[in-house]
Amino acid sequence: MKIRILCVGKVKEEFYQKQIKEYHAQIQKHCSFEIIEIEDEKTEEHLTEPERERILKIEGQRLLKHLDNHEREFVVALCIDGKQYSTEAWKKKVNTITKQQEIQQITYIVGGSLGLDAQVVQRADFKLSFSKLTFPHQLMRVMLTEQIYFTLN
Repeated sequence: MKIRILCVGKVKEEFYQKQIKEYHAQIQKHCSFEIIEIEDEKTEEHLTEPERERILKIEGQRLLKHLDNHEREFVVALCIDGKQYSTEAWKKKVNTITKQQEIQQITYIVGGSLGLDAQVVQRADFKLSFSKLTFPHQLMRVMLTEQIYFTLN
């Protein structure tokens, strides 16, 4: 099994980097794991809707280039309007999906500060929400790596 996190932008805060690195090391004891960061577009504070859509599309195209087009990859988009699970329920869901569909790779996608382009969400096999609240995308990566670690134990 291989697990990937595909995300927009870099983690800049040292505290977040340290936490992600610690979970990364623990996850790799169980499976192949990688984090792929794609370049984020610079955004102004007050964007018009067309500017926002343009940025999302550019970032979306960068994300889509990293997705495999084979049946054995399960793509999970992190979206505020996705389905919410407890850690234990998500672990069961992942185990069921990987066994029933013979999945070899799970790819989690984390958008940037503007979220994810509609094409990326449409490409995903599943939309997952951690909460109805909005979290900084750097913190979301820490939370996601922690949850991946818990699904493997």
